[in-house]
Amino acid sequence: MRALVKYAAGEGNVGIREMPVIAPKADEILIKVKYCGICGTDLHIEADEYPNTPPVIMGHEYCGTVVEVGADAAGQWKVGDRVVGELHTGACGVCELCLAGKPHICNQKLALGSKYNGAFAEYLTLPACWAHAIPEGVSWEVAGVTEPFAITNHCLRERGHIQDCRSVLISGAATMGLMSVVVCSYLGVRDIIVSGTGIDRDERFPLALSVGATRVVDVTSENLALAVKQVTEGRGVDGWIECSGSPAAINVGLKLLKKTGQAVLIGLVGKPSIPIEWNQLLYNELDLFACFSSPPSSWEKALAIEAAVAPQLRQLVTQVIPLENWAEGFAAMRRGDGVKILVDMEA
Repeated sequence: MRALVKYAAGEGNVGIREMPVIAPKADEILIKVKYCGICGTDLHIEADEYPNTPPVIMGHEYCGTVVEVGADAAGQWKVGDRVVGELHTGACGVCELCLAGKPHICNQKLALGSKYNGAFAEYLTLPACWAHAIPEGVSWEVAGVTEPFAITNHCLRERGHIQDCRSVLISGAATMGLMSVVVCSYLGVRDIIVSGTGIDRDERFPLALSVGATRVVDVTSENLALAVKQVTEGRGVDGWIECSGSPAAINVGLKLLKKTGQAVLIGLVGKPSIPIEWNQLLYNELDLFACFSSPPSSWEKALAIEAAVAPQLRQLVTQVIPLENWAEGFAAMRRGDGVKILVDMEA
């Protein structure tokens, strides 16, 4: 089968290769992949900036159809089922974290697409326990963004408590920022401010407004603090959702939270440490909710509302490309073109 493989360590060393289809074990299923989304993590793997164990098939945001079922999984899945799935392959299942429902941060996890063969492939062999049924009526394109949508639900509804906020500031207008808009809007947040830069003005800002934002701010030409002051009548926002990974945006966002406000931290920063005004956290009694990846509970929450917000999620899929054009898709992501690019593995 054709697959996009990180075939050796070092920068680059990514290409399409012929790989064997692995027959499912008793507790596994074989999925014919329809779409696999390009994630920022994939770009970091290509650049050798994210842990990976080559040779490994890349890709972890996937949807597809079950084509073979292992004997022990036959009571759960059947041929023809449409599925999405988690990426927590290798999680041990017996440690304190796994038993607490947090296999996504198990120390033994070998994440799909970086340390375990992933979904930029015609077929994916997956432990059956990580699969979820696609809700009735949800299109393939919407199913293709379920993985980042599950992360968003984990960050905003399980770690943070955005449903308790009347006003939020979302720093960053790429995939996670716009998905945060969708979730905040669904939860009934009244004022949703999205901040970004000039690169977001033509496409991402209009999308933000289309899926539920009430205000967008280009920080390169507008005063974000003034905009927040106007929207919140000088109080500061109840919640701040950091999706940019920008040190400048982080320090500004902390200042725009009201006292006792909550910060939900999603965006990874480029360097392992950045300076922040630490005492401000104490003086203002701010709540910080750091989050990473998506436990099984967040997939259940995401899938439970996916059909309801499908029209908004579909707008975030801005391009669908064949596998042969993977390099162009990666380059577009690096430039900040569009939002979510799906690779059609059946094209």
